[in-house]
Amino acid sequence: MSSNINKSPRRKWRGWLKSIIIFIIMFTIASTALEMWRNRHLNQMQVSAATQQAFTTIDGQKVDIFKDSYDQTVLVYAWATWCGSCKIVSPMINWINNQSWLNIKVVTIAMQSGDDRRLHAYLNMKGYDFPVVNINSNLLTKQWKLSRAPTILIIKNGKIQSTTAGLVTPPGLLARLAWVDMK
Repeated sequence: MSSNINKSPRRKWRGWLKSIIIFIIMFTIASTALEMWRNRHLNQMQVSAATQQAFTTIDGQKVDIFKDSYDQTVLVYAWATWCGSCKIVSPMINWINNQSWLNIKVVTIAMQSGDDRRLHAYLNMKGYDFPVVNINSNLLTKQWKLSRAPTILIIKNGKIQSTTAGLVTPPGLLARLAWVDMK
């Protein structure tokens, strides 16, 4: 009789564990499908001459996002100083920028976040050292159909391979980068 009592809690834990794993898998599938649907226009964006323009960072560095993507994968992070979710995602982007083993070029686009002096002060206060293109007009966000901050685009071989908008977890972003590199 004592052996039946010992098995019962194990069965309960196995049942709970199985339910949790199934929930995580279903949640991951559903959230991925929703994210793909919400950002379908970004994945289908035509890479026209207007979107292939070269930019200059607030430090004077020239970047050509689509041209550079033929040499290595480019992660474009559209964010803003006023964006609450960006305060969570930006440290992860900064970390990725500082990991040479990932072989990822990070280019960030600050949307409507003030002048270059203000952006420099913000970056210094936060300890961020990723390259920043300062865009204070709505032109680029309209051309690229960026509807929210933060938005992350992963570009390889001149094409947008993956997009995500809103909060993203470090494992989720690293998985997307690995998936794009395997293509």
